[in-house]
Amino acid sequence: MDSGHLRALAQRSWSKLICGASYQDTASIEPLSWVFTLAGVNCIDVAADPAVVQAAHRGIQRAGTSPPWVMVSLNDDTDPHFRKAYFDPQLCPPECPRPCERVCPVQAISAAGVAVPSCYGCGRCLDICPYNYITAHTYVHRPAAVIELLQNQPISALEIHTQVGHGASFQHLWRELQPWINRLQVLAISCQDHEGVIPYLWNLYKIITKATPLPYALIWQADGRPMSGDIGAGTTQATVRLAQKILAQGPPGFVQLAGGTNQATWPLVQKLNLPIHGVAYGSYARKLLQPYLQRLDDDQILAQAVAQARDLIAPKKPDGAGWASGAAPGLTVPG
Repeated sequence: MDSGHLRALAQRSWSKLICGASYQDTASIEPLSWVFTLAGVNCIDVAADPAVVQAAHRGIQRAGTSPPWVMVSLNDDTDPHFRKAYFDPQLCPPECPRPCERVCPVQAISAAGVAVPSCYGCGRCLDICPYNYITAHTYVHRPAAVIELLQNQPISALEIHTQVGHGASFQHLWRELQPWINRLQVLAISCQDHEGVIPYLWNLYKIITKATPLPYALIWQADGRPMSGDIGAGTTQATVRLAQKILAQGPPGFVQLAGGTNQATWPLVQKLNLPIHGVAYGSYARKLLQPYLQRLDDDQILAQAVAQARDLIAPKKPDGAGWASGAAPGLTVPG
């Protein structure tokens, strides 16, 4: 087990790049992995797709430095992270102003329809279509596909996306995965906020610790406002609120922010002296680096990209005992 990445969790300096559970744009994933590896990220979270995993590893190997853990994601039931937008472009009226193209954060929509590999399921186009022609095609990952990846690819980490009410489907998924779990170095459970989220997380903890002690690090990912970090600074408040709940009342494990994280996340964490163990960055990180990705053969551009990534994932932390405590400070997010 990589002691450096475990040490980052223990020292509350863990960072993760989220490429996206449905994001399959290998032409972007490879350079993103290269840059964030050079920046010192601890983990890169990618779709459970062999081509995507291989693209991430090419970027990591190109960096030639200490490699981050590679994590793949799957879902126990329907989940917004596991969907793709779809519409038939032949149905679009010529006079349509095409607001879907303007709101798509990855320019996956054009007159030809949706570029499926680039769509990561943010859903911003679904409600903005004047004719309601855009739909979401959702899917649930087959455990067998993930098990095959664990057998044949250098996967160090697994993330299960779940929601309150999915207890039975989570338990079924866990039974299928359990024989392979000891291959992992970290398991992350990602869940959105809900009035019943704390009892639900305790139930999951009982399920995954029932047979044997955990042979890996366990992370509770507070998925505040999924796939929204690039919208604005305020999106980070939802994940901080959820993390406060988990720190105060949740089961044992590390607590990591996600869903709406961006440049405003660490300043808010510092203001509240919130003892979370790390932050995962997704849509904001990808948008931040996008202008550089096609020009990384220029050493100056590469250095600028790495500096941007490092500033995001490794901000300066304040000195003081607040970072050493595992207890929640009991503060609330400003309204």
